[in-house]
Amino acid sequence: MTKLSSLLLGAAVAFATIGLAQADAQVAGTWKLSTGAADAPCTVTLSADASLTNAGTATSAGDCNGTEVAHWKTVGPSLQLLSGNGELVAWLKPQGDTYQGSRTSDGRKIALAH
Repeated sequence: MTKLSSLLLGAAVAFATIGLAQADAQVAGTWKLSTGAADAPCTVTLSADASLTNAGTATSAGDCNGTEVAHWKTVGPSLQLLSGNGELVAWLKPQGDTYQGSRTSDGRKIALAH
């Protein structure tokens, strides 16, 4: 019975690790970031950092309507966007193929979409 328990524990750890790796793969890439309902989206690239788990850097092309993001990290299924000094810019929740939430500074709606 001990071998079976060890096998089950090993399988659970493997699936959890695969799930974490897939979270990085799903987040990393090029996104359109919209701030507010009528604002034009800007392009943001989220890059995974191999030295961090579920986190990385963010770079933007153009003006993002006052939403300045330098880093990102996932917390469970949610995505946090962070400033250059590590302050929380927005906390986003998955909504289908997008992430949606609010900017912490003023509550304006933010969305990330491919």
